[in-house]
Amino acid sequence: MLLLTNGTIATMDPARPLTEAAVVDGAYFAYVGGRSDALDFVRRFSGGTWETLDLQGRFLMPGFNDSHLHFIHYVKTKLSVDLFGCASLGEALDRLRRGLEGWETGSGRWLLGEGWNQEYFTDEKRFPTCRDLDQVSREHPILILRSCFHVGVLNSKAMELLHIDRDTVGRYGVFAEVDETGAPTGVIKENVLDDIKAGIPSVGLAPLLEQVAQSQYDLLAEGLTSIQSDDFKYAPEEKPYALMDGLRDMAEGGGLKLRLAEQALLTEPETLEEFFQRGGAEFGGGNRFRISTVKILADGSLGARTAFLQEPYADDPATCGLPIYPEQEQLDRLVLAAHRHNMPAAIHAIGDGAAEMVLRAFQRAREEMPWLRPRHGMVHCQILTEEQLRRMAELEVTAFVQPVFINGDMHIAPDRLGAARLPHSYAWGEMERLGIHTAFGTDCPVERFHPLEGVYCAVTRRDLSGRGPFLPEQALTPWQALYAYTAGGAYASGEEDIKGHIRPGMLADFILVDRDLLSCPPEELLSARVLRTYVGGEGVYRHPSC
Repeated sequence: MLLLTNGTIATMDPARPLTEAAVVDGAYFAYVGGRSDALDFVRRFSGGTWETLDLQGRFLMPGFNDSHLHFIHYVKTKLSVDLFGCASLGEALDRLRRGLEGWETGSGRWLLGEGWNQEYFTDEKRFPTCRDLDQVSREHPILILRSCFHVGVLNSKAMELLHIDRDTVGRYGVFAEVDETGAPTGVIKENVLDDIKAGIPSVGLAPLLEQVAQSQYDLLAEGLTSIQSDDFKYAPEEKPYALMDGLRDMAEGGGLKLRLAEQALLTEPETLEEFFQRGGAEFGGGNRFRISTVKILADGSLGARTAFLQEPYADDPATCGLPIYPEQEQLDRLVLAAHRHNMPAAIHAIGDGAAEMVLRAFQRAREEMPWLRPRHGMVHCQILTEEQLRRMAELEVTAFVQPVFINGDMHIAPDRLGAARLPHSYAWGEMERLGIHTAFGTDCPVERFHPLEGVYCAVTRRDLSGRGPFLPEQALTPWQALYAYTAGGAYASGEEDIKGHIRPGMLADFILVDRDLLSCPPEELLSARVLRTYVGGEGVYRHPSC
């Protein structure tokens, strides 16, 4: 047994928010309560042998749960050129040139770059094109991804290999841009981009899983003990089920220290049906790995103006964005299939137009099969109307939210949306007041997987430089933000009965932090450090300072 004492323990349990001590027995919490009673407990049940972790006045809480990220994509980014933070198109091209140093012509390797954002370019605030990338190389295929990962750009060699030209580009519709002559510009979007990414030669399964085993410690060091990850489109050789088998084997063999709930991205009726035929809804490897939801995309991103709005963009009246499924029936069909198997669908929706389609699909599924109640959810939930928020509550839709998004979006949303749409955007306070189950995450590698950055943004409504506040009436308390990052995440994956709280019988997933996150000045949230991380009672990370 392990006795935790002499600190502040935030349980995330409304029945007992704070406590003095807790006892861990194996993988589970066995006792939560006062110091003297905890000591009596270990004397009674330990057989006379126990360890004590002296918290030294520090702060202990359940481990963080990132409700939506792309872990395999994060692993793969280590093999790509880092384009995050590029201040100009020229800088992005220079980084790509450096990435090609030492490459042999004819190797067949793809040069991948990730993270550019034209909004930060000081030379030209536009998407790069194939002409720009051809300045880097015409011999090596190149694909670069915008920071939102909803827009990519190919060079001429890449388009040649993919058979995208003036004659074929029309098959991709609005998801592949063309110039005034009808020739493809190299800019591709949404599902087309996902399919291309999946088909690009990449590292094999075995080395990828080795990198997963190493990279998980990056997350554990930030206090993440559980993640919910969208990985199907990042599987080697377009074989997601082989990847799932590999992750399950890793979990069952003890190599996966994180708890991972997979959000299986399935965008077509055929692939969804195959998923259920393969038994995907029951796929799992104990409480370390399972498939928790079907993931569906309804629109794109605000930064790329592909988020689908009900009315045109305020700064570009020519467009409302791009719905992934132009017809409501197309989205309904996918949701009905998931609902019929009692499988939650988590649907990416950023714009209020996409949100409207999602809510209609959920409503129809509930009406046609009211005897089934899977916990459907909406991922991102950025631009909503007051009426849509009320319907989310009525339909019991889980909100998968990334509070750190306001770090960037607060600087573009007013112009993109206009004043009329802002009041109910990024409306986490309103979600709380309506009783909507909210689960926080990061969408990593779109944003960094640092949970405390999200907590800071949720509490202060400021960017990471302190500018703001942005819509301060939607701010949360530290308790509410931490709850959404712990118990809220457990609810989102259907695991609130086993984790997310510190109470007897719950999995002993917890972290020790160097300061009280409930009472410290909000600006200190960004400098707080995770000192220790435990998963199932096992210490899996220890800060060098302790």
